[in-house]
Amino acid sequence: MQVKSNDERTAVKRKINDILDAGSFMEVGEHVSARFTEFYQPDSVVESDGVVTGYGTVGGNLVFVYAQDGEVMGGTFGEQHGRKIVNLYDKAIKAGAPIIGLLDCAGFRIEEGLGGLDQFAKLYSRQAEAAGVIPQIAAVIGQCGGGMSIAAEQADFVFVEKDKGSLFVNPKGVLDNDIGDNANLAPVDDGCYEWAEIAAKIKKLVEMLPGNADIFAPIDDVSDDDLNRVCDGIDAKLGDAKAILADLADDGEVLEIQPELGRDMVAGFIKLAGETVGVAACNAVDGEKRITAEGCDKAANLVDICSRFDIPVLTVTDTEGYQTTSTNERYLPASAGRLVRALADADVPKFNLITGKVVGSAYSLLNPKGLGADYVFMWDSAVASIVNSRQAIEVLYGNWSQELEDKFKEGQSSALALARHGLADKVIAPEESRKYLIGALQTFVNSR
Repeated sequence: MQVKSNDERTAVKRKINDILDAGSFMEVGEHVSARFTEFYQPDSVVESDGVVTGYGTVGGNLVFVYAQDGEVMGGTFGEQHGRKIVNLYDKAIKAGAPIIGLLDCAGFRIEEGLGGLDQFAKLYSRQAEAAGVIPQIAAVIGQCGGGMSIAAEQADFVFVEKDKGSLFVNPKGVLDNDIGDNANLAPVDDGCYEWAEIAAKIKKLVEMLPGNADIFAPIDDVSDDDLNRVCDGIDAKLGDAKAILADLADDGEVLEIQPELGRDMVAGFIKLAGETVGVAACNAVDGEKRITAEGCDKAANLVDICSRFDIPVLTVTDTEGYQTTSTNERYLPASAGRLVRALADADVPKFNLITGKVVGSAYSLLNPKGLGADYVFMWDSAVASIVNSRQAIEVLYGNWSQELEDKFKEGQSSALALARHGLADKVIAPEESRKYLIGALQTFVNSR
């Protein structure tokens, strides 16, 4: 029998090296090959059994990485193939370091029967064990079908390579509806990008996140000029959540997650005074500021990740309430409930910056004092109200006048009104937002 060296297959190794620090990759298990069975007795086999596994560093931080080779045995997941990934998970969990998977798998290997399926079950078990212990990052670089698609969605972050990656449980040929024509069943991943962009985002994630749940994310040095700068003109960016977050962030950098899911909410990570902070910010879509079920799900996912890895949470609140479509109405209660639970359960520093309007029960949902926010800041122009102020006047007085509405705003819904009721810690000028957020974050320095 001829054994082909894994060195002959360099495409996936190049992708690994695109992510890791130069010269840091140490491959393990490179001589493992597929198990012979009654239905698989070839004249030659390829070492590594279709998956390259090992460890290296990203920015000096230890990571474990595996990359599937879709050209080996039709890109199938076999017993030895699965065992290598499971063993790598064991090492990553024990070492307390992130694990990165580059996924290209058409499904399980029929020739090996239930052996591969058993390894899938063990992989799911290790992923469940790793959840909340180490960051799990996946990049779909080819097909990601069958059981591997389920494994992909267990990761904390999932990127899809543009024009190459696809996520599916069943192939198009066996589906009996239009969804089979779509490469991705739903936009629940963290974005579809060219490979170079994915590699850069994975590097940035590793550098921003803690290696495991028992340590804190690294704190970067920040220049005095950036640390003390004011956010001139930030109030002109109301409705553009990403622009506001960029103004608040060190060096203007925002690492967004799930950009195509629930565009009414921008979620991701920024650095404040060198410290990693998770952010969920209300965003206008087509000029409308309305919360959707998808936006709530995305924000809840972000808060869950921050809670598991002890990362502070900042919400930026500016909404006129909930979207009123029938589809949103169907899913909103469950999604909003998930966000409420995530915020209430998160035992991390929590900050809320109210920049514009917050109307109705959306106020109770979006990280208010009553839900456990440690600090609530309001722009001096922001308002919060149980209903639209004009509607409130018509209900309370039976008729409307500008004088009555102004009086209601001043006494019940203005930033100063909330501060007088103890519902806001400080009323601030918009350009001073970064200064006050950094100050509040630093009050937790001893606990962190």
